[in-house]
Amino acid sequence: MIVSTASKVRLVVAAGVTALLVVGGVALLATQRVVGVSGNVAELRFVQGLLGLLLLIAMVLAWFAYASLQDDLAKRAQTELALRASEAKFSGILEIAADAIISIDDRHRIIHFNRGAERIFGWTAEELLGQSLEVLLPVRSRTTHGVQVDGFGRSPETSRQMGDRSDVFGLRRDGSEFPAEASISNLLPASGERIYTVSLRDVSERRQREEAQKRFAAAVAELGETLEVEATERSIVQLPLPWLGDAAILYTVTGTSELRRVASLTGNAEFDARLLDAASHSIDLDSPSRVVDVLRRGRIEIVPEVDDEWLEAHTADPDEFARMRALGMRTVILLPLVAREHVLGVLKIFRTAPRPFSEADRQVAEGLALRAAFAYDNARMYRTARLATSARDHALGVVSHDLRNPISAIGMCARALLAATPEGEEERRSLVTTIMDSTELMQRMIRDLLDVSSIEVGRLAMEKRSVDIGPVLERAVDLFAREAAHRRIKLTLQPVASLPTITGDAERLVQALANLISNAIRHTNRDGEVSVSAVRLDAEIEIAVHDSGSGITPEAMPLIFERYWTVRGNAPKGGTGLGLAIARGIVEAHGGRLSADSRLGEGSTFRFTLPLVAS
Repeated sequence: MIVSTASKVRLVVAAGVTALLVVGGVALLATQRVVGVSGNVAELRFVQGLLGLLLLIAMVLAWFAYASLQDDLAKRAQTELALRASEAKFSGILEIAADAIISIDDRHRIIHFNRGAERIFGWTAEELLGQSLEVLLPVRSRTTHGVQVDGFGRSPETSRQMGDRSDVFGLRRDGSEFPAEASISNLLPASGERIYTVSLRDVSERRQREEAQKRFAAAVAELGETLEVEATERSIVQLPLPWLGDAAILYTVTGTSELRRVASLTGNAEFDARLLDAASHSIDLDSPSRVVDVLRRGRIEIVPEVDDEWLEAHTADPDEFARMRALGMRTVILLPLVAREHVLGVLKIFRTAPRPFSEADRQVAEGLALRAAFAYDNARMYRTARLATSARDHALGVVSHDLRNPISAIGMCARALLAATPEGEEERRSLVTTIMDSTELMQRMIRDLLDVSSIEVGRLAMEKRSVDIGPVLERAVDLFAREAAHRRIKLTLQPVASLPTITGDAERLVQALANLISNAIRHTNRDGEVSVSAVRLDAEIEIAVHDSGSGITPEAMPLIFERYWTVRGNAPKGGTGLGLAIARGIVEAHGGRLSADSRLGEGSTFRFTLPLVAS
């Protein structure tokens, strides 16, 4: 707009100067003719003065035209300078962009190739300017890509996201392909030659991270499939293959100074033989191996390049050096397995190709090591628990076999002494009765221990048959009639309506109900009440034991069915803490549920259900 206005001004001024000069010339010719005819000097001077004025005006206009021209030239220079600055700024932005910015003409020849493109593709701009875009595309994509670009140029769209229908791939100078995200725009300048510009981003690392996360999730799921120590070790050492490394060796702490070694299997028989041979070499806590350093420090370590010098520095003897060298390790990552602030072992993952572990690889490896450590710790604790359970079962077997016989003998002798004691010897009879009660208590404790052990492993002995609930309730209540009367507790069995039979073990049901009644009597004061009732509820029978005792605190309610837990405070001594746990085990073995309700000062009610059709 500025250039156009200045041009118009110059045209006007030039036309004015020309007109003045023409008028001056005409006036001069006319004056000469007049003077030549009339000889009037005054008229001649008048015309000359007028001509001088016109020439002066012409000079002023000429100066104005010159000044306008200079101003126009200055503004043009400023505009061109600003344009060049804008182009330089835009070019600078394109050059420093991390993404590849590539422009091609309508014949698909490269006319712009920024530094981001040089970094991603491996070519320089000088090498590719004027070349066909096909050099940057995989062979399988070249024909279809050209057709798509030409079709885009004929469409009304000015920009488009590429890869909507299929993934976009680029071709690096070294011949490797990579996934990419790309968008394309087209511009039709005044020259009439269409220009396409592509913005492309290499998403290789992002795709690798996404794939690693998927593999990581699958690995974590696999770790939770077993609690066996050996199976967990095999899972840990196989998890990183082949997405994180080419092979792995797991070193774990044992009770001795020597570390246990487990090697992965790759499926390559020759390589696996070398790997197993390397893992068979003994290594202890005095070894110069970097595994020992990581084990002691508990920090991850990455060796970006493994060479003979490094191997020689971290192997104990030529034999170990030869075995490790045969593996062809090029880069190594050593991951400590830390759980509960203890280093349980080290997982060594290595690659046989010169591909260093990236930061993304490190993060995924650390997450894998954390999960592996907890899985391994859980497996070890499970094994410890199983060994403890086995030892306990062995002890219970010893108790049941070796102690019950002498206890039975003591009971038999006590009964014989009681029968032989005269009626007047009340003190002696009381001592013998105490011995008999103590032996019975010991026998009951042994039975409870054996039962709770059987319930834990799901092997509680059951002889199921058709059972009438009424006699079961009567037998259980009769067992405690004497004890309740002795403690002045009213023990009643509520009238039982006609109830259908169930399938179950009558003796076990009497045992479960007896445990509940015994627990109720123990926690009920003198002159209190304990009642037993049974009703039918739809497809099951509900049996309830209610007492008027002191009740259970809300804090204790979640714990009452735990093994070896007993109520503290003023509760009577002598309970094993197994009665309610055994009752629950028996009820659940019949397919029922045992629950409790209680309020302080108002007593407690224990209810259990029995399905009419036992599960």
